This record gives sequence, C-alpha cells and structure tokens, in this order.
Amino acid sequence: MPPYLEILLAKSFEIIPGEVYNQYRAEVTERLGDSCLFYEFSLLEEKPWRILRERIYPLFIRYIKAKLIDPTTASGVVVAVFHADKCYLMKGEDFLATYQEIEGIDPSTFLAKIKEWLSV
Repeated sequence: MPPYLEILLAKSFEIIPGEVYNQYRAEVTERLGDSCLFYEFSLLEEKPWRILRERIYPLFIRYIKAKLIDPTTASGVVVAVFHADKCYLMKGEDFLATYQEIEGIDPSTFLAKIKEWLSV
C-alpha cells in the first residue's frame, strides 16, 4: 500500500464493510438529517497520490462549497473512502488535514490551494 494511502486511511474514525455503507448512511441521515453531508469516492485500485491531489480534493472542495459548507473546515462532512472491500469513514476536517500532512504544507499555503481550486 502506498504511504499516502496508509496516512489517509489511518485518519478514519470507523471502518465498515463496503457492502453495509448504504445502510450506515441511511441510518446516519435518518438520525441527523441534513446536518451531515457525505462525500464518497473509490480507491479500489491503488492510484497514485496525484489523482487525489489533482482530482479528488479539488472536486471535494467545490462540492462542499456548493452545498454551503465552509471549504476551509469541511465541518459536518463525512468522507467515505472505498478501498478493497472496506469503507473508511473520516471527518471532513481530517480529510483536509491529510492533504496538508502528505503535501507537507502549512494552513496558509493550503488556504491558497483551496482558493485556487474554487477559482476554476
């Protein structure tokens, strides 16, 4: 497993079998309503970090911004990462922190990156 994937998946607050994800999401949505937003993507094949850096993260930022969620915090977002037969669930905040950790950048540099993604 590539190092970036180990770092990313280690941020999970829960790991569930992939086949029960829809049930999990329905239960959380029923309990919390619209206060929780899910963002899903698949890494069923081990993709290079650049795929996440250049595609997944920019799309995530634009998506949550469109949903009126602060793209600098991603508060209230659950990121569901499908890998192998599991689904790794992480807080949006941790998903953003992972980018900074893997890229080795500080919060101000990351904020500039977010602004760049939103300007496209």
